Amino acid sequence: MKKPAKKKIVKKAPAKKAIKITAAHRAAAVVATAQTKLAVQSKKLAATRAKISVAKVKLAAKATPAARKALAAARNNFKATNEAYRSALITLKTAKDGLRLAQVADSLVAAEVKAKQGLAAFEAKLNAKVVSDLAAAVKKYGLRWTKARSAQNAKKVKAAANRMAAKVKASEKKAAAKLKVQAVKAKTQAAKSAFKAKAKAKLAAKKANKKATIAKLVVKKVPVKKVAAKKAPVKKVAAKKAPAKKVSAKKALAAKS
Repeated sequence: MKKPAKKKIVKKAPAKKAIKITAAHRAAAVVATAQTKLAVQSKKLAATRAKISVAKVKLAAKATPAARKALAAARNNFKATNEAYRSALITLKTAKDGLRLAQVADSLVAAEVKAKQGLAAFEAKLNAKVVSDLAAAVKKYGLRWTKARSAQNAKKVKAAANRMAAKVKASEKKAAAKLKVQAVKAKTQAAKSAFKAKAKAKLAAKKANKKATIAKLVVKKVPVKKVAAKKAPVKKVAAKKAPAKKVSAKKALAAKS
């Protein structure tokens, strides 16, 4: 006789608690993406620097037009990659600023939830104490005791609510201060970026002027023959003097008056 096979008892895995996705989680994901992009741009920048070094070595070995073009192309590639790297760096800084703001916002929400939970627990504790104390003192005090105790509890709950509200206000003040500091940092960063852009434009203008002056020196000057222009003889015209008009004595007196 074969023994009946034992049934395997499959234990159910405990249900996983749902993780609440907050603003800080989303901001952290943005920061991670920005960091990945920055790492990629950093590798590309290192590769372009290596290409410039190789092109310089080739140009030093043999100064051919192809070697010069290769060096110029490598430098242009480096400039474009460097711009992309700086853009990725700014994006990462912005994402980190957003993460800080999101963390501040989440802390405010958590403080409010905690305050509400503490208030509810405090109220439940008071109500439970009311029931236990009432069972022992109901014969002595009766309805009057119940009313008095309820009024006391209401005052305590109100005081606790005020305390919780004060804590929430303090958290809001701290958050506002952090936001101000963050705004100042962002403004400073923008000013730095503008200053760097201006400096870069000035440097580019200087390079362009330098190239223009070099091009002028290289170009040979073509000698220009001067042609002596014959001057036409100028005829002198004798100016005729107009006859002076005689003014009568009466008109002169009238003019003086």
